[in-house]
Amino acid sequence: MPPFISRKTFLRRLAGSLALALGPAAALAQGFPAKPVTVVVPFVAGSPTDIVARAFASEFSLALNTPVLVDNKPGANQTIAGSYVSRAAPDGYTLFFANLPAVVAPSLRASLPYQGVGDFAPVSDVLTIGFMLVTAPNVPATTLKEFVALLKADPSKYSYGSSGISTPIHLMAEMFNKELGVKTLHVPYKGANQVQLDLMSDRVTYAFLPTGTMDYVRAGKLKAFGLAASQRDPAYPELPTMEESGMPGFKATVNFVLVGPKKTPPDVLAKLNAAANKVVGSDAFYGKVKPVGGVELSRPATTAQVGAHIAAEEARWNALIKRADIQLE
Repeated sequence: MPPFISRKTFLRRLAGSLALALGPAAALAQGFPAKPVTVVVPFVAGSPTDIVARAFASEFSLALNTPVLVDNKPGANQTIAGSYVSRAAPDGYTLFFANLPAVVAPSLRASLPYQGVGDFAPVSDVLTIGFMLVTAPNVPATTLKEFVALLKADPSKYSYGSSGISTPIHLMAEMFNKELGVKTLHVPYKGANQVQLDLMSDRVTYAFLPTGTMDYVRAGKLKAFGLAASQRDPAYPELPTMEESGMPGFKATVNFVLVGPKKTPPDVLAKLNAAANKVVGSDAFYGKVKPVGGVELSRPATTAQVGAHIAAEEARWNALIKRADIQLE
């Protein structure tokens, strides 16, 4: 006759037996999270992506009831961070805080373990931010029309900064140039904060940066010529849209998404998704990211909806690149 065991012990053993019967994925999901989660950021500390990611990680930690760490792995158009996460154990403890568009440079494509963000397991949409056209303070123009005239008169005199080859702000500037029919020098950096510093020092002429940079415009350290979004940022009502300034239909926004390694178990993804949805639906998170400028929080979505959104965004940007014949060097 079997010895007496308590109800608590019986239930614990039963749960363990069920987990073993269902396989390692179920066992993993049952105890998730049991240790800190790491969010890998593809840009340098202090960049807009890093600021948003750290605000997200802080609230995500509360929602998951476990520490959430931020690990910056900048460079190569997000592919250093992306490669690292794609090779990580698919257990939900290593996630990728990616930007869309996340276009993989053709020269790197063959050596990467993935072809795009769509090759990862979708977790959550986070937010969207609009970018504005800014220039160095000594540019002799006061309107977008005047700045465009300068570029068209002698484009060889001017340069634009980006946070790296084929990064979002590189693509935005290239689309802007194609719209005008000019070619200017591209100066890539490792992050948007470095672009901003060299703009203020007149080392580069122009760039597309988040509207949070308007504080430097108001201080006279930069000039702004238009927000590439559908409407003005309420925090900076004096900044017109690019459409209002004379470029109809020109829009440039960046989406932030959270993804994990491709084979992450569905039950783990469901827990991560539920926690992330709490964050993006919270006033606390919006309060932390609002200073970045032009912020629009995503609506809570299922992992399937997130995956569909990522696929649509990548297709949209790839179509724009082909239509504009943008060369990613």
